[in-house]
Amino acid sequence: MKEMPATLLLRPFGLNTLAIDVWERTSEAMWQEAAVPALAIVVAGLVPVLLTLRLSGRRGGS
Repeated sequence: MKEMPATLLLRPFGLNTLAIDVWERTSEAMWQEAAVPALAIVVAGLVPVLLTLRLSGRRGGS
């Protein structure tokens, strides 16, 4: 949430990121519409974590 004001101010005109989309929808109490982009943010964050865990497990076990 700390970066949201900077994101809103510095974004190019006509471009909405997933975070802005979620923020706009939740500020208008459209919770169901905000769920899919919010889950996309979570999945995008989990992919590198899972890849890192998988790769570190291979190096440590050999």
